[in-house]
Amino acid sequence: MEATRKETLEPAPEMLRGLILFRIVIVSTLILSALLIQLTFSIELPLRPIYYLSAFAYGHSLTALLSFRRIGAEAHAALQIMGDLFVVTGLVYLSHGPDSGFTFLYLGVVAAGAILLGWRGGLVTAGLAAVFYAVLVDLTHFGILPIPDAGDVPPRVWSAAGLVGNVALNVSAFVATALLVAKVSDKLRDTRQDLLRRKEEIARLQALHASVLSSMSSGVVTADREGTIIFANRAAEELLQEPPGSLDRTHVLALGLIDAPTWERIRRSDYDMQRSEASRVRAGAEQFFGTTVSPLRGVDGAVNGHILIFQNLTTLKRLEGEVRLKEKLAAVGELAAAIAHEIRNPLASISGSVQVLRGSAVPGTGDFRLMEIVVSESHRLSAILEDFLRYTRPRERSADRVDAAAALRDVMTLLSHSDELTTAHRLETSIEPDAVSVLADPGQLRQVFWNLARNAVAAMPKGGTLRVTALLDGDCWTASFADEGRGMSAQERERLFTPFAHAFPGETGLGLAIVYRIVEEHSGSIRVDTEPGKGTTIVVALPVSREAAVQGEKDAA
Repeated sequence: MEATRKETLEPAPEMLRGLILFRIVIVSTLILSALLIQLTFSIELPLRPIYYLSAFAYGHSLTALLSFRRIGAEAHAALQIMGDLFVVTGLVYLSHGPDSGFTFLYLGVVAAGAILLGWRGGLVTAGLAAVFYAVLVDLTHFGILPIPDAGDVPPRVWSAAGLVGNVALNVSAFVATALLVAKVSDKLRDTRQDLLRRKEEIARLQALHASVLSSMSSGVVTADREGTIIFANRAAEELLQEPPGSLDRTHVLALGLIDAPTWERIRRSDYDMQRSEASRVRAGAEQFFGTTVSPLRGVDGAVNGHILIFQNLTTLKRLEGEVRLKEKLAAVGELAAAIAHEIRNPLASISGSVQVLRGSAVPGTGDFRLMEIVVSESHRLSAILEDFLRYTRPRERSADRVDAAAALRDVMTLLSHSDELTTAHRLETSIEPDAVSVLADPGQLRQVFWNLARNAVAAMPKGGTLRVTALLDGDCWTASFADEGRGMSAQERERLFTPFAHAFPGETGLGLAIVYRIVEEHSGSIRVDTEPGKGTTIVVALPVSREAAVQGEKDAA
């Protein structure tokens, strides 16, 4: 508590500087006034003592400035006050002592002592001023200290009682000034400390506010009533992939989170909260955002602006899409399992009966040709059912360590010699590192690569380049199949892995659905990047064994 009180009474640096400046102004004004009087009225004044006194005051101020940071604030204030008492006493002496019109300057010094050092300092300064003045009066009254010559103006003759009354009156004024100024100074000091305390609290609240906003994972944007952005936290800039500070003074519609009709409805209506979802394309990738707009109300309850809080829902949308796809696949699987057994047995009976009948028909006749068509279509329908069963009930996989890079190279070699590849097609392959070990079923892994490669070639019936790239990234191995086909719309992309939803001529439409099921069962992931007219890229990511990941890091180093 004492330490706090002592810190409270510590003179502020700006007050000490102000005292120095005030002294310089007063002394300079005094010298200028004396010179103007002498020049204007042609009066010969004894200015040499005033010059000496002014030089002392200037030297005292310079010393105070030089020692400002070398001694404590209280000691610095005490030295300045003592110097001022000497200067004022000298000025009073030069102006006829008890008759001086500058006695009031003592009050200024006493007030400075009370302001800088509190009521105790003010009383001590008042006591010193009383001692200085009383001693000066006594010395001049008894002739020990001669009164300087003031030209034609003779000094006043004071009686003993008059001098005592003069000194008593001035001392009373000194003490009263000290007490009054000290009281006011304490009030001002308390107010100043309260302001400093409140300023610190506001600074802490602002720091906490800034810390909370900067630590939030959600984007926060505040705008005025017209929609001009006045604040955006760091998460907002990162989510929107904008440079720091680039969102200031822009309009909320430029963010792409709210469309113009919705914003106009918000701006013109009295609302509590508005939620919306929107998408924006950044660097060729579509991103989805969920935004909540709330009114920014003042103390009087009036709406002064708007607060936008938004999150990137791209990952959530992708997960929702995967969930919907799995639900569709599960529904199709249940359907396939239900109808497979109902169709296979009658189909086998039909095929067998037609083959018996074909044996009694004459080759080359119409009946024989029709029977051949029935048998062929029966075999095709049987193959579709087999794919259905393979999709709904994948065979037991024998998980083993497989060199995924070697398997991909074998599949690409096989594709390069396939009849499906024409002279208008080109293959570009980049597989790094040369060997990567993954835990998978060898046959199913090759089936994934084969289906994706054939699908990419089929997407380019007029020719084009198929780029196959494989990379090892930490504990994940990715294989990318990029074609230059027509690409897909958003609706086609959403139904890509649904059975029969995306089939090329002569295909069953189950290839990509089987690929998705195999990749999922191997704890991998599959991503599709496509745009109409710009081709399609399908990326398969598979986890690798820890030994392969460590070896890949060594090879990269």
